[in-house]
Amino acid sequence: MFSLSFTPALAVLSTSHGLLSAVRTSIPSPPSPILFSLGPLTVRWYAFWIILGMALAIFWTSKRYQARGGNPELVGDIGVWICLLGIAGARAMAVFSYPGDYFGPGIPWWKPFAIWQGGLAIYGGIIGGFLAIVCFLRVKRQPVGVFLDALAPAMLAAQALGRLGNYFNQEVYGRATTLPWGLEISPQMAPANTAPGTLFHPTFLYEIIWNLFAMGILLLYEKLRKRSHNSEFAQQADLCPPTNQSWGRLCAWEIIGLYLFLYSLGRFFLEFVRIDYQYTVAGGVRWFQVVAGVIAVAGLAVFGAARYRKLPPVLTEVTHSAPDCSETQSTELNREKSPSEPESKTEIKMTANTEKDPEK
Repeated sequence: MFSLSFTPALAVLSTSHGLLSAVRTSIPSPPSPILFSLGPLTVRWYAFWIILGMALAIFWTSKRYQARGGNPELVGDIGVWICLLGIAGARAMAVFSYPGDYFGPGIPWWKPFAIWQGGLAIYGGIIGGFLAIVCFLRVKRQPVGVFLDALAPAMLAAQALGRLGNYFNQEVYGRATTLPWGLEISPQMAPANTAPGTLFHPTFLYEIIWNLFAMGILLLYEKLRKRSHNSEFAQQADLCPPTNQSWGRLCAWEIIGLYLFLYSLGRFFLEFVRIDYQYTVAGGVRWFQVVAGVIAVAGLAVFGAARYRKLPPVLTEVTHSAPDCSETQSTELNREKSPSEPESKTEIKMTANTEKDPEK
């Protein structure tokens, strides 16, 4: 018989008062990584937060994409491919970065495929998702930059929710600390030879805060850039639709470039605190610090190229050649006030010839 059990979830709620009272001295470890069980099916908190983040990203991106003139239904179609390739890329990057967790004596062969147990590297997800977006939009003949700009803030919100899953899996924590917000780790999940009562930096929480901060910067920058357009550009905005070049004076690729830079900047410094095993390069620099540094520079380059590029030539030509409506209206009013005035040089010449030769 199938049985539905919410015991782990209720345990979390029952300890909420204890969490609030203990937060001054430490953050307690979660009671269980399992949200609920339905017969043989077990749903973990990690999967719950990942799915919730994906749903939020798809919903918010569709709204933002529609505001830019895009088809919101396209977001749902492409969202499936982003999730599939994003998860595949994130898992592949995690397996490559932490091989000791997936291969070795006593580790089952299917461990690299057990994504429900955690272990997703965000940069692999970014790469996989980017490939899905580019391929899908190229087939549909839609601009890539506009979609990525609509996605960027939603991605940060989804990443913040996903990091909550790391808390329930007791992973992505940092060095030992005595700070009042230190994280408690259960003995079976703590590093070997850890003294009882040792607290650790909750680096997953630091990243949540940084992601929300970066999201706020993106939204604020977007708002300020939209307000900064001049009247001349606003009058010709319909000649430069958002799905082709700009939105106000906010050019495509600006927001996604800023996203890549801000997220990678925070991730680069957080890696100094994390203690999970990674490959290192010269000088003891961690593997994800190298990745974060490269992507931060690339994001800054994308942002700069989009921010300071010139307006499309067609917009400049139309702006200079467009007739002045005010002058046209003024001329028509003057003609109405002076009906006896000749309308053209041709009429003046014809009048003069008539006076000289009345027979004609």
